Amino acid sequence: MSVQLTVEQTAFLQGPLSMNVGAVGRDGWPCVCRAQGVMVARDRRTLTVLLSASRGRALIDAVDAGSGITLVVSRPSTHATLQLKASAATRATTGAAQRACSARCVAAFADELKGLGYGAGLEQALAALLPTDDLLALRFAQEIVFDQTPGPDAGRVLART
Repeated sequence: MSVQLTVEQTAFLQGPLSMNVGAVGRDGWPCVCRAQGVMVARDRRTLTVLLSASRGRALIDAVDAGSGITLVVSRPSTHATLQLKASAATRATTGAAQRACSARCVAAFADELKGLGYGAGLEQALAALLPTDDLLALRFAQEIVFDQTPGPDAGRVLART
């Protein structure tokens, strides 16, 4: 059973976000990779996170070996942060829709950072660092959602199975 995200959480996940995905390697050490897109299923019960296959090799190996998965998303201008966890993830297909999602998410992240005063050329630099030609998709059914926004409610469980 998975947690159904709220409409508000779904809208947040479509916004300008910094995204990181994590797992635990076979050696017990954490593996973290910058995610470059997230897609919410129509029923809001599963997520597909997009990342670089080459940069995320250790994380992908960990997930393939059965590690759970964590996605942490944060809006830079407000520091509002959600953490979503699942006990497993599977590879999903990538195509034009995933590449378009990734490009949109990277551009929105760049716009958010530009609004915070980061320099010109940021969008091109991020697009070069997070290209869509190396995408891998991992799908998971979130089992627990946390509010990780800094402050007194950080770590509060918002929903769990």
